[in-house]
Amino acid sequence: MHDEDDFLQKLLENPADDTTRLVYADWLDERDNDESKTKAQFLRLTAQLSSPEEESHITRKLQQLAAGLNTDWLAVVSRLKIEYCAGKQNKTLATFPLWFNFVCAKRWDELTVTENNAVRFCEGCKKNVHYCDTITVARRHAQKGHCVAVDLGIVRRKDDIRPPIRGIVVGMPSPESMREEEERAKREEEERAKIDDVSLAREQAKSAKKRKD
Repeated sequence: MHDEDDFLQKLLENPADDTTRLVYADWLDERDNDESKTKAQFLRLTAQLSSPEEESHITRKLQQLAAGLNTDWLAVVSRLKIEYCAGKQNKTLATFPLWFNFVCAKRWDELTVTENNAVRFCEGCKKNVHYCDTITVARRHAQKGHCVAVDLGIVRRKDDIRPPIRGIVVGMPSPESMREEEERAKREEEERAKIDDVSLAREQAKSAKKRKD
């Protein structure tokens, strides 16, 4: 390997290759600067992560590291779970709304790389999966019915991608109970709509770059 691009190309050719990931981490440590050391630590922890769903000190540390790293780089090297995958729905499940979060057995690093580093193809469901660097981007894709892989740097909240859903009211509720239900739904919607600090900073950086260009 001669430079960082060579390592990234190698990982694009085989995203699940932890040997290359660890050799790359050693190479980064030799650069002897803060960003390279942070990247090296992220790569080593990613190699230890057997499942991106596990709640552990590894996942929490990866979140802290990812929050300060370049998202183009993270899209290549990250190991992420796939969310809102509905590719294998049968006719009954196909009637479920887009917010229903089907679980996918595959990970981002197990998918087929495309010409766009932020999009990979799942051979199982025959659909594209979109890497999302902010919660805003993730919501946009999920509402279109796209499978998503959400960057580890984003601080997640329960149902933070799912669009608001009104509860089903049975019988003849009183005006008071209807008002309480509307207030509850509003609180839940406001909570889901919150944008974490990492997503906000990244969205602001995108806007600044657009104005500069």
